[in-house]
Amino acid sequence: MKIYSGIVLLTLSLTSVAAAAPSDPVKFVGLLEQMRGHYDAMLFNYQRGNTALALKHASHPANELYSAVKTDLTPALQTRFLNDYNTINGVLKARKPVATLQAALHTFSADVDAAIATLPAATRQDPKFGARVISTILGNTKTEYSGGVANGQVSSVTEYQDAQFYLARATGWLAKYRAQFPADQGGQAAAALSQAKTVFSAKAEPQVFNTQLDRARTELAEISGDTLAATSGPAADFASIQTLLATARSHYRSGMTDAANEAVISAYLDHFEQLEAPLATKNKPLELKLEETLKNGLRALIKQKVPPTQFSAALDATLKDLKTAQGLLE
Repeated sequence: MKIYSGIVLLTLSLTSVAAAAPSDPVKFVGLLEQMRGHYDAMLFNYQRGNTALALKHASHPANELYSAVKTDLTPALQTRFLNDYNTINGVLKARKPVATLQAALHTFSADVDAAIATLPAATRQDPKFGARVISTILGNTKTEYSGGVANGQVSSVTEYQDAQFYLARATGWLAKYRAQFPADQGGQAAAALSQAKTVFSAKAEPQVFNTQLDRARTELAEISGDTLAATSGPAADFASIQTLLATARSHYRSGMTDAANEAVISAYLDHFEQLEAPLATKNKPLELKLEETLKNGLRALIKQKVPPTQFSAALDATLKDLKTAQGLLE
């Protein structure tokens, strides 16, 4: 564990020996850091006696994010991650002492380090890789803050806290790589994140907070050589969701259930989450319905191994709802 601005965070280490390389290193690490961020928020609430909110944060790593990284984990790490989830949830439900939870999180953090270490050393040591990971975490931070704050007030405590701890994780990664970054870009990125913390505390409107994150992401894009797209826009996200659901349909018909599940997870995590906040202002019941369908409903059908016709019918109903949602946002 380490302390960051008075908050206990899971320790980040990049020093282990590599074993096997995940297919998309930046996305892989970004998802692992989301897990850490959720568990940081879980511990924060558990230390303050809010077990209900701690359990809510704890549900995301095992129920959503694990499926997105599972195929890139070695069999041994898959077993270790599942054991970690069960241990952590058991500690929470039994309301054991904070020290017991911290010990379980220490084990989980070591397993995350081992997963990151399956990346080649050349990748992990590349400042461009570090810049891309930080930018990815900040993109997720923008999404959570946009759903957590409105009109100077916290509209969703869970999402507001997610943004808080994702920002802390991004700051930790910047500290790790800053010595390898050009002084100007690294300094500007650090200044932007410092200002973002101030804006966060003030519960400023999402546009103000996100502007600071995009300042940092612009500097990081100069380091990585990537073109920064501050936002993809509703049309692009809806198009991506439709493509991913079509992919899920094809994979499911072919018996490739794991691939179908991954496509559905990507549709939700990588694209629909960007649309939740604006859609909720237009039609909250529709936003909640689509969230439940993309987050849980379609994946439950895959897990149940329903007939392809039933899964296809569910996709058609989802696409119809998405078309309605798209009409509200464009």
